[in-house]
Amino acid sequence: MDLFNLSLVNIAKNRLDYLSERQKVIAANIANADTPGYISQDVEEPDFAGLVKNSMSAPLKMTVTNPKHMASAPVQGGMYKVYTPKPDTALTIDGNGVNIEDQLNEASKVKSEHERILTIYNKYKAMLQTANTKINS
Repeated sequence: MDLFNLSLVNIAKNRLDYLSERQKVIAANIANADTPGYISQDVEEPDFAGLVKNSMSAPLKMTVTNPKHMASAPVQGGMYKVYTPKPDTALTIDGNGVNIEDQLNEASKVKSEHERILTIYNKYKAMLQTANTKINS
């Protein structure tokens, strides 16, 4: 049985891919903390509808029920959009917009989220292993 065909495992894999990409961008921000003119970047978080659509064997069709709803495009091919957010703090004299404390805080959040997703995945895997041993015995 291929675990990646299960929707929960596929959603966890997609989330871990996103967190890995975000950690790379945060590491690049920290590495460029002294680079003149460098502005910190971030990764656009994929929308939940896109994750569900990519994880289901039969895609779900979303409909807009209110003209005020926003249409969103799902993440395609596992690629995540890296963007430069508007700096919320003043730039340094050389034009650098990286705040080390903020970046370290974001790295800590990514690590915590990564550990949470791995815990969910491991619990789900243990549940499947338990169910499989009950069937075979």
